[in-house]
Amino acid sequence: MELVFGGSFDPPTLAHVVLPQAAALLLNAQRVRYVPAAISPHKTNTPPVAAEHRLSMLRLTLAGWDQVVIDLQELGREGPSYTVDTLEALAEQNPCERRLLMGSDQAVAFHRWHRWIDIIALAEPVVVLRDTDDVDTVLAQIEVGQGNGAADAWRGRLLDLDRRLESSSSVRATGDLHQVCDAVASYIQKHNLYEVAV
Repeated sequence: MELVFGGSFDPPTLAHVVLPQAAALLLNAQRVRYVPAAISPHKTNTPPVAAEHRLSMLRLTLAGWDQVVIDLQELGREGPSYTVDTLEALAEQNPCERRLLMGSDQAVAFHRWHRWIDIIALAEPVVVLRDTDDVDTVLAQIEVGQGNGAADAWRGRLLDLDRRLESSSSVRATGDLHQVCDAVASYIQKHNLYEVAV
């Protein structure tokens, strides 16, 4: 079984490696496929750092983890990256069981994803809760977006993992490099990618 984990990774944080590793162990996944997005459909107003930098940082973050694959297909596409297109391409290349790993913020907004029902058929989601999330609140928000009964389906998709504080948006907003690995912190400083806290 393969876990698919997409995102901007702008920058990749410690949570971006610790949580997928824990999820892979819990679900007995043989591989975790990271899919960096060229332009996230949910972040078109805030373009990410150049793909070459995000890819370099992701490689540094994941160095030494044998179960990982970095999939570049979305970086080669024009315009926004749609998860369903990626999953369809993967199913064609290598049919196998896949699960889609996401944060609880994305689970709440999942009904706004392009062809979200098709995504579930291709790779059932599994959800990591953010540090401040409450399970019942997350499920209630999902119910509002997806309709009656949705919370029951998603309850079984929530993973019981330790919470993590790190977030890419926090790094971008504060320049706090304690949230990334040492190699990425050095890379960010070298290339002056974010307003780094002194």
